[in-house]
Amino acid sequence: MRQKECEQSRCTAGVTVGKLALITLVVLTAVCLFPAAQAKDKPEDYTMVVLHTYDEVFQAAQTAVERKGWIVTGTDKDKGVITAKNPDGKCVIELHVEIISQKPETRVTMNIIKNYGFWKKPLGGWDASVWQMVSSEMQKVLATYQ
Repeated sequence: MRQKECEQSRCTAGVTVGKLALITLVVLTAVCLFPAAQAKDKPEDYTMVVLHTYDEVFQAAQTAVERKGWIVTGTDKDKGVITAKNPDGKCVIELHVEIISQKPETRVTMNIIKNYGFWKKPLGGWDASVWQMVSSEMQKVLATYQ
C-alpha cells in the first residue's frame, strides 16, 4: 500500500516538473523569436513636445536626421511620418509628428523599426542614444526658426 502511494506521488511530481519545463521552454522560445517582447525603454521616453508649428517641426525633424548622416527613406506630411535609416541600414526609425494644440504645440515621437547589430541581435541601450541624437539636433534646427 505504501509503495503505491510513493509511486503515485513520484508520478504527480514528474508531471508537475514536466509542465514547468514546458512552460519555461515556451517562454524562452518566445523571448528569442520575438525581440520586441524583450524589455526595452518605454515609448514615452522617445517623445517630446515643442512650441512650434506642425510645418516647422516636420521640417526640423527631417533636417535633423539628414544632418546626422541618416538617409530619409520616406515622408508623409499628411500622416506626419518620417522614416529614416542610418548609412549601414542596421537601424531604421520612424518619427511621428502631430499637432497637440494651436498654441502652437507639436509632439514628436520616435519609434525604432529595426535596430540590429552584426549577428541580427538587438542593440540594447542604443535606442536611447539615437533618440538623444535626433531630439537634440531637432532643437538646434528649431532654434534657428525664432
